[in-house]
Amino acid sequence: ERAANMLSKITDQMVVRCQEIFSFEGKKNLWQEKPTAVIKLLEAGIKLNKSYQEQYRSTKRKLERAPNSKQFSFNEMQIFGKFDLFQRRVTKLIELFSTIDQFTVLSEYNLEGME
Repeated sequence: ERAANMLSKITDQMVVRCQEIFSFEGKKNLWQEKPTAVIKLLEAGIKLNKSYQEQYRSTKRKLERAPNSKQFSFNEMQIFGKFDLFQRRVTKLIELFSTIDQFTVLSEYNLEGME
């Protein structure tokens, strides 16, 4: 129980830190940056979540191979649920900034008969 709570707190801190990074420590507005730069930043947050969960599962498998050691039997939804929800919101932001980038590129071209 204590270990699960600790992992949940680590997850919470990772989400908070991602939010701080995405807001450039409160110094810049995400919407003022180039869409491609924002997308890279947001993708790093998704990569962090995937890596975190991969490491958890890798450790869990290692412990399963050593039956005499204490096993991971934690509720993964409790541990990763908040980060997964955050990742879904980040994915939507990536889609939004991709669309903005596409329209930005289109706006740079003069199409025949359109100005």
